[in-house]
Amino acid sequence: MSVLKIATYSLNTRWFTAVAATLMMAFITQLYGFNVVVPYIFIASLVIFLSVAIFEIVRTVLFYRDTLNELLNPEKTLNFFTIVVAINLIGVSFSKVFHMYTTANIFWYVAISLWLGISLSSFSILFLHQKTEDRKIEEIFHGGWFFATVGTQSTAFLGVVVAEHATRHVMFIQLFSFALWSVGASLYLIFMVLIIMRLIFYQFRSNTALSPYWMNAGAAALTALTGTTLYQYINTMDGPLVDSLPFLKGISLFFWSAGLWWLPFLVVLAIRKQAYSDEGLVFTVGYWEIVFTLGLYAHSTIQLIELFNGQYLDIVSMCFYIACIALWCFSSVFTIVHLVRSSIWVPVNDLTLNYVVPYSFKLRGRFFKVKEVVNEWLDQTIQGVLKKRYCVVTTDNLTCLISYDISAKKWYFDQVKD
Repeated sequence: MSVLKIATYSLNTRWFTAVAATLMMAFITQLYGFNVVVPYIFIASLVIFLSVAIFEIVRTVLFYRDTLNELLNPEKTLNFFTIVVAINLIGVSFSKVFHMYTTANIFWYVAISLWLGISLSSFSILFLHQKTEDRKIEEIFHGGWFFATVGTQSTAFLGVVVAEHATRHVMFIQLFSFALWSVGASLYLIFMVLIIMRLIFYQFRSNTALSPYWMNAGAAALTALTGTTLYQYINTMDGPLVDSLPFLKGISLFFWSAGLWWLPFLVVLAIRKQAYSDEGLVFTVGYWEIVFTLGLYAHSTIQLIELFNGQYLDIVSMCFYIACIALWCFSSVFTIVHLVRSSIWVPVNDLTLNYVVPYSFKLRGRFFKVKEVVNEWLDQTIQGVLKKRYCVVTTDNLTCLISYDISAKKWYFDQVKD
């Protein structure tokens, strides 16, 4: 299998959050007056966006069934909203950083089209797709569902930015952006009730993927950011929505506070996860979601300073900004090291033309490398789960059976053979 096929097959749609996190760094850096480095940060985000977009397109073409399965999977379908977030924030950059307002308009139209398509498809699948008896809320519902809120709010955010320099249909853009902001806020409240139910009534294991839950706070921060931006625009331009200004001001502070409440709890969960982990510090795309959340809080806090004239919030914003820079640098280095050392660049056996064989695995604390694939076959379990099974030999001459759940896209270690 070629390197391109392996790399695209291993791609996660959530990589678009790396674009969003980098763009958020550019916004905050500009607000603090470091304009010299802003274009370079934007170029870096554009390179990341184009790279991930190309791999995503190739993956859709080469592995369209897997992309379709991801879209039909209730656990992953809302991850596609990260594409909308990245496009919206690029549009905001073109407007605020480079003053290219026509380009920002184009990005907004593209984002609206994607938002409509992804919203209709993902929620139709969630509502109408056939439910299985073993479908458990603790396995399906997680913080990643807040990507729907983030995608909606980022579209409203770009809409307000576009309205600032629009010459036609200004009132329509204003009303449409307010409506999108309301939809995003409603989705956040609905998902928040479900997430609290999931955390209270269902077991939260130490090996549960934690990074998506940072979007609990990130979605609230973006809702506050969009609300404050909308407030400032309506307050300046006047119009029929002027009566809603007190509501916008209060509800923006509400969401900022609600998201802030999550942050200490998320830190506690992260410490707990690391304490119970036997693998040390493992790379995950979720680090970029944490950077994105911290950046959103730094930006939204600056907006609140302008609304409430609270200079004491400047210290809070600066703390978030410093934390965002530190984690952005760490995530960048960790990502580069991961890509250099990742098994996706290692040639695999020719027999595995349509699947990716793990290059290495851990068993009871020991690290093993796969030397040879002896045999492979497709198998269906009693529950109807289709698995690709492999008999492999490690460099220590240990013969093992491993399997790959095709629908869940997860690897499992089955047994050691004599």
